[in-house]
Amino acid sequence: MEEKYIVNETLKRIEPLEKKCSYCRKKDMTLIDSCFFETLFFEQKRSNYLVVRKVNFNKVSIGVPRCESCRSIHEGANAKAQKYIFIAAGIILILPFLFTFSADAFSDGIIPAVIVLIAGFLFKNYLSEKIVFKTDILSEKVGAQYSVIVQDFLEEGWQYEQPEA
Repeated sequence: MEEKYIVNETLKRIEPLEKKCSYCRKKDMTLIDSCFFETLFFEQKRSNYLVVRKVNFNKVSIGVPRCESCRSIHEGANAKAQKYIFIAAGIILILPFLFTFSADAFSDGIIPAVIVLIAGFLFKNYLSEKIVFKTDILSEKVGAQYSVIVQDFLEEGWQYEQPEA
């Protein structure tokens, strides 16, 4: 059987031997630190007693090969999404000043600005995926789902969500 990965004991992660980028499928990975590390969980033992429930599970980080240009696109998309969120909150905060020129206008804009910030950070992943989609590469999560190593682990019973008691 051909090995597809190596286990890095010091950093407690699985690193791929394949160099082809899983996101653009054009370039090769040059640095192992440019990989996207997907976390998977495996349920070992579940105990359900009358009062106490307990779950023992394993956790592993699996490296998905990614070239430097895809890494910079993913990180840039996250930065752009955060920038858009803060710009929207700033506009909502300043908008009441355009209609009234009083100190009360600032307090009228605080609550909507906070709501925009909270909603923005809840939808930040969606916004960054839309930004990445325009560049014709796969998003971090989608590219990791198509990775051969991650697929092998999923076939063995590993899962994306952490088991709960």
